[in-house]
Amino acid sequence: MKQGRVRDWRGIGLRCLVPVMPWRDLPRIVGYTILGAALGGIYGVLHDQLTYTIGPEYFTRLKFDQFAYANPGWGGPRVFAGIIGFLATWWVGALVAWVIARVSIWREGRLPPAREIARAFGSVFVVSMASAFGGWCWGQWRRTTGYDKGWHGLMDSLGVTRPEEFMTVAYIHNASYLGGMLGMVAGLILLRRQRMKRLVGTLADFPTKLDA
Repeated sequence: MKQGRVRDWRGIGLRCLVPVMPWRDLPRIVGYTILGAALGGIYGVLHDQLTYTIGPEYFTRLKFDQFAYANPGWGGPRVFAGIIGFLATWWVGALVAWVIARVSIWREGRLPPAREIARAFGSVFVVSMASAFGGWCWGQWRRTTGYDKGWHGLMDSLGVTRPEEFMTVAYIHNASYLGGMLGMVAGLILLRRQRMKRLVGTLADFPTKLDA
């Protein structure tokens, strides 16, 4: 029984990711995926501009080394921080858009109207921003409790001089990734509700069509 449940969950995962879909919907799915990547990247640029303001050492002591290959060599640290933000989030936006489109087709047999997809995207961003704010709040609270020894060891090795700012930005970034995944779930729930409303509306109109 347990193995059967595992296979069921694996099947659900494959249906969400593997491109088995009507060919007529493929261009729109690809378009939504590209749009999701672009919106996710833009969100990352703005996100990292804000977090650079809060704690620049998180970038100068850590992220700039991790993304050294993407350093354009011009524009200063804020431009580099924006590039890092795009590279760190475009794929999240693409993945979220792809899964939303795939689950919609799996459940409904076709893509929902564009306005419903737009609302789902909007819910992803709202939840992501709320999660990031939660990470900031968590960072403020941890200032009063202190940080684990592992974090202190990391910051000492990086030469961090403003640990509170560094840790606050770290919590915001971690919470933002979580927010992207929670936002995807929220978007799927919203689409399901919209689909049910459309179904109820169709059933309500059915007797009228018969009378006509």
